[in-house]
Amino acid sequence: MRAISADGERLVHAARDLAPDIFATRDAIESERRLPEPLVEKMRAAGFFELWLPEVFGGPALHPVDFLAVIEELSAADGSAGWCAMIGASFSLLAGSLNETAAREIFANRAIIAGQVAAAGKAVIVDGGYRVAGRWGYGSGIAHSQWVAGGCVVHDGAGPRRLPGGGPETRFVFIPTSDVEVIDTWRVGGLRGTGSNDYAIENVFVPADRTMPAFEAQGVQPGTLYRMPIASLFPWALAAVTLGIARAAIDAFVELAAIKTPMTSQTVLRDKPVAQSAVGRADAMLRAARAGFIDAIETQWLEIAAGRTPSLAGRAGVRSATAFAGEACVRAIELVYNAAGGSAILASGRLDRCFRDVRVAVQHIGLSTNSYEPVGRVLLGLEPGLPRF
Repeated sequence: MRAISADGERLVHAARDLAPDIFATRDAIESERRLPEPLVEKMRAAGFFELWLPEVFGGPALHPVDFLAVIEELSAADGSAGWCAMIGASFSLLAGSLNETAAREIFANRAIIAGQVAAAGKAVIVDGGYRVAGRWGYGSGIAHSQWVAGGCVVHDGAGPRRLPGGGPETRFVFIPTSDVEVIDTWRVGGLRGTGSNDYAIENVFVPADRTMPAFEAQGVQPGTLYRMPIASLFPWALAAVTLGIARAAIDAFVELAAIKTPMTSQTVLRDKPVAQSAVGRADAMLRAARAGFIDAIETQWLEIAAGRTPSLAGRAGVRSATAFAGEACVRAIELVYNAAGGSAILASGRLDRCFRDVRVAVQHIGLSTNSYEPVGRVLLGLEPGLPRF
């Protein structure tokens, strides 16, 4: 097993140190439906929104497993805080594929990037760049961002442009948050504090160097990280949040079981075989999912570090491990939630928040169990049947 890097260790310790501050603001995170600004500034100062930023721009360019360790710590303190850090940190990866001048402009002064990579926008080719319009959903962290990213279908005078394989040409565009309309749509059961509102723009000019090919961009910065497939890393980052939430739920159950005496019982919950079995199974499930998750990404990392093109088998392994991690986290939390009895439903308790947060997290398309189908196709010797895999 590889040792954690010095930057990774530093950032994990910083996340642990910040956990009491995050936990103290959990009620405000929930009620305000966004991260409070003082907390955002502490997270920004610690560097949690730039975990994959290239070293040339002052970032740590963390190995994905170190990234996981940091996001787990933040997500265990609060799912919304972990999710927002994960989104900003994931977008910092794109600095490795942007024109260097544009990357310095966008990521200067520890700027936070929010947005959505789905191609819900339209980018019309004009002199020097694109005229962009569209409306995107799920703009996690947009309230505290300086820039937003959005996926767009590229159009020319003849309509949507096509790639050689027949699919539409798509690009990510970067726009100052001040140029977009934020639409208050985020009223949900879990991950409320992510502020994942819709956002829209109309006829905004975006210079060509503030755009990049979607998903198939070639890294211009050195290092294995910027040659990893975005279609592997982005879903992988999402699952890191669920692993942190699940660990928090197990820890919360252990604390509860030490003090709760169930109705009609003379002993505390931890002395009950049903509680012992539930927490044991939940812990085993989480450990197994995490180990497989790490193995899949390290296998792909070593493949790419050796100079090989990312294989279908490697991509399938990451997709499978990602879907299973989300699925296992839901099941692990359900086990301890059910064993906790009526105490689990209290809004003042941690189990209720973990239960709601993980359920919303796994609804993301990147964590969908629908991923098992293309993985199965690859295992059976077929093409995955997806344009991005």
